[in-house]
Amino acid sequence: MKQTSKTWLRPLLPVALALGAVSAAAHAAPAVQADDSAEAVLECMRANVPTSVRVQQIELEATDRAGAARIVGGRLYARLEPQEDGGRRVRATLRVDSPDYLAGAAYLVREFDAERADGMYVFLPSVKRVRRVSAEFADGALLGTNFSYYDFKQIQNAFGDSSAKLLAPSELQGRAVNVVDFTPSSESASTYTRVHALVDQKTCVPLQIDFIEGDKVHKRWSVEPSALHQSGTHWYAAVSVMRDLQDNTQTLLRVLEVKSDTQVPSRYFEPATFYLGN
Repeated sequence: MKQTSKTWLRPLLPVALALGAVSAAAHAAPAVQADDSAEAVLECMRANVPTSVRVQQIELEATDRAGAARIVGGRLYARLEPQEDGGRRVRATLRVDSPDYLAGAAYLVREFDAERADGMYVFLPSVKRVRRVSAEFADGALLGTNFSYYDFKQIQNAFGDSSAKLLAPSELQGRAVNVVDFTPSSESASTYTRVHALVDQKTCVPLQIDFIEGDKVHKRWSVEPSALHQSGTHWYAAVSVMRDLQDNTQTLLRVLEVKSDTQVPSRYFEPATFYLGN
């Protein structure tokens, strides 16, 4: 059994960089127990991660049970900062442009190691000050979508102490996929009992992830193969959907105008300046 990083799902959601679910490279310290065959899939996923990302336009379209839709748009800036331990930590900012009543709001996530809680900050124009986000806020619906900050953390790295097992390969929407099962340890704070991931063999991007509670799929993350795009040498999902199968709601995520491995100013990632100007 080899050890691998807790970041096994980070290449899934580039936009979630700003919200705690970052498409980030592996940490230096190993966390996930994986068999040798699963490790090869995880290594491919990690190799598909840029050191910095600038997204000029993103949209989160949340649809409720009645079919009413609400769209939040903005810009995303993120990078991985080298650390003394040899690892890299995520720094990410989301700036909200629409709707009008949210325009100017900004969110900053500064990832730390396992010994320190991540720093998450919000600026709201109505109060004209930066606030550090509390655990209660992080557990609520993020910008009225199906996601909470903790859901993004689940996608990013909450299964860092999970066991990973590679199952028989399969096919999804005409694409060959690797199938990986993750089971959180008893010490994990995860609400999920199992995660079932289908990873595209060509691009190493997950096309479907089931978040399972007990014997039911609670949420399903999915990507159409036609939505797989390239920025430089990196693949990403330009359009993806998170569905809550219990509540019959969903959030559609569009990621537009992506530039990877590009220069991103440091001021975008500091609590005192992340919300200022362009």
